[in-house]
Amino acid sequence: MQDATLPLIIVDMRSDPDLHLTPDLEMRRILDMYGDDFPNIMLMLERQFGVLHNRAQVLLTLCGIVISTTGFSGRIIAGTNVLAQVLVIGGVGFILLSAAVVVWGVLHLRWLTMQYGPDTQTWLATSLAYRDKKTNSYRLAILLLLVGLTLYCGAISVMLLYPHVDGLPAR
Repeated sequence: MQDATLPLIIVDMRSDPDLHLTPDLEMRRILDMYGDDFPNIMLMLERQFGVLHNRAQVLLTLCGIVISTTGFSGRIIAGTNVLAQVLVIGGVGFILLSAAVVVWGVLHLRWLTMQYGPDTQTWLATSLAYRDKKTNSYRLAILLLLVGLTLYCGAISVMLLYPHVDGLPAR
């Protein structure tokens, strides 16, 4: 299926591993490989969504572990001093924000069969845009999680720098 409006650009990916196809070139590649084989195109996209959702579940699990750990040790960490309080609260806040982005941006469902498209090419373009939107949400959630973990580890570091009992609450 050749389309004169989409020039195929051949690049040596070994020279720059960060190069990616544009959405139009990716769509063209898929249509060149699959033609109008809608069931197999849908199967390929379902696998990609499966990978994305599995990774989102892992990220959500990490968020849950940190939040649960904070329930047990957060009071002790925050009892060290004001800096530890700010760091642990900020860290947990970013981690909760990461979880919210994952739940709403990645795990929020709209079925592939609900994507708009009167023909395979239009449907594919809509579905790839939907996948890319979810992927960007996942990347944002990773960034938020990393910021949160950094702040959380900073709070633990402050606690370890001030290990004396009199620096902690007396409960």
